[in-house]
Amino acid sequence: MLKGFTKIQFTVCNFAPAGMKNENNFYDLFAQLNGADRPFVLYRLPKTKTLFCVQQENDRYHVSTSLKEEGFVFAPFTRTNQFNYIPNHNVAKFDIPEPKARTNTPTAIEIKEQKTYYNDLVANAITAIGKGAIQKVVVSRLHKQAFKHNIAESFVRILNTYPNAMVYYWSHPQTGTWMGATPETLLNLKGGKCKTMALAGTLAYEDNKHPKWSSKEVKEQQMVTDFIKKQLDVLYPNEAIKPSKVYTKRAGNLLHRCADFEFNINEVTLVDLVQSLHPTPAVSGVPVSKSLEFIKGYETHERKYYAGFLGPINKEAANIYVNLRCAFVEKSQLTLYVGGGITSESNIVAEWEESQRKAETLLNVI
Repeated sequence: MLKGFTKIQFTVCNFAPAGMKNENNFYDLFAQLNGADRPFVLYRLPKTKTLFCVQQENDRYHVSTSLKEEGFVFAPFTRTNQFNYIPNHNVAKFDIPEPKARTNTPTAIEIKEQKTYYNDLVANAITAIGKGAIQKVVVSRLHKQAFKHNIAESFVRILNTYPNAMVYYWSHPQTGTWMGATPETLLNLKGGKCKTMALAGTLAYEDNKHPKWSSKEVKEQQMVTDFIKKQLDVLYPNEAIKPSKVYTKRAGNLLHRCADFEFNINEVTLVDLVQSLHPTPAVSGVPVSKSLEFIKGYETHERKYYAGFLGPINKEAANIYVNLRCAFVEKSQLTLYVGGGITSESNIVAEWEESQRKAETLLNVI
């Protein structure tokens, strides 16, 4: 077990011995975790101020089929019946360190090959929609960025910059290292109550300006709402589950349209709910099956854990989020995954610009 941790679950871990700054201790511990080459995850739930660390004493690959274990689940975009997780054997929690000052702010550099690939992808999607095969499809691309900064400092800045997001740093020999700040809930379960959201449509955030949503964003979000309502009606045929009114949800420098669902879980299992809702049209399209066929046929990269789901689970509760605004972390490079929902009203130029803004959601902090 790494120095500074105990096996007592959820014992507060004080990083700051007398005479030492809290952030220095965090960076020392972060280096220990990364150097141990064993699975661990650091995460902070939205609108909270506590950072959790879950770590393993060995490199065993744990798989759940029921989502009833206690731990942190990390699942891919591709549908599966087996979910990778790190069990709650060694858990610590602590205050979030203050961020260190930045010396420069990288931007999402426009690379010709990326732009050509993404524009062609959007054009093919619009053509498929025009033929009636699909109503909407979410396409994605990779943005590779050289990285020479301290990754621990970058993670701390993300924690402090996006207080309303699920922020995480996941490292596992079997999956590699991932980091992100996602605004989208897949499922929250507590005390028998379940919550999910229909989030879609994107605009740039501008101070003191009321967002002007186009019909494209309105329809895109409504498709996600309709899908979730339909899926829940299958599991809860007599419950009359209805969404909230649509509202604007901010995520860093972006705005999204969102509607919430809340219902009792009753006799339905968490894994049944997850399998019913993932992937939603917010990360795949409408209809889901046809959009997944398009993605498989036209995207040349694997999404891996981008647009999958992640979060802490146990027998009584779960906080599961869609893995958006994320990056695959390597020693000298970050690979960001960005995408957008394409409908008949999509504009190729606007979609490229939106994907650049999404890349900058992480880059302007990292």
